[in-house]
Amino acid sequence: PALKRLREQIALPTDIPWSETQSITSSEAIDVADPDDDLNREVAFYNQALEAAILGRDRIKKEGGVFERPGDYFAEMIKSDDHMAKIRQRLLDENASIQASERAKAQRELKKFGKKVQSEKRLEREKSKANALDKISALKKKRQGNESSTNADDDFDVALASDDEMMKAYKTMGKDGNSKKRSATSTPESRGKRVKKDQKFGFGGKKRFGKSNTADSSADTSGFSVKRNKSTSFKAGHKAAKGAAKQRPGKG
Repeated sequence: PALKRLREQIALPTDIPWSETQSITSSEAIDVADPDDDLNREVAFYNQALEAAILGRDRIKKEGGVFERPGDYFAEMIKSDDHMAKIRQRLLDENASIQASERAKAQRELKKFGKKVQSEKRLEREKSKANALDKISALKKKRQGNESSTNADDDFDVALASDDEMMKAYKTMGKDGNSKKRSATSTPESRGKRVKKDQKFGFGGKKRFGKSNTADSSADTSGFSVKRNKSTSFKAGHKAAKGAAKQRPGKG
């Protein structure tokens, strides 16, 4: 009796509008054959919620309630424009940082590959030099062991000349494995430069007394210009004008 009395005290009146409670009881109980079957269980929950939403919509309309937003309703964002601009800038900075990291990684890989190639070239040059020196040492030992042979000197000289050519090729080889010698091909421009330099500086032969006068050069007056070398300082009857001597201040 006490529990019933308390229930009657807290029970809601039966004449209040439905919108005050918004409670709906499903017309059908949920019956899922396999509770562990996630797909069928979620479909049953969805159908029950859809039925309740349709019933609640109809009851709200009967009471004259409004629950749909007008078409011209302007809903402001929760976050301000300044806050969204900061978020956008942060995303751009993160993207730029990722791209910079990728570029730095690619540069490190290229640098590592370049060092590897350079090291291989250096080892190849050292190996070629060591092989040439070993051949020379072997030929020297062979010559010492075959001093009585008449052809030993000739064989040694031929082999040594071959190794000498190999050493020259090694010395003229650049770091990239190519020859450091310039090509001997000439062009009209290079030949013109050569002619001008020969005219200015000479082209070999005797240099001493090259600019000394001779009898022929002294008698040659083709380079003399009368107009250019004409002077009026020594004409007949001409006297250079002399300015009057200036008197020093304070002297009478």
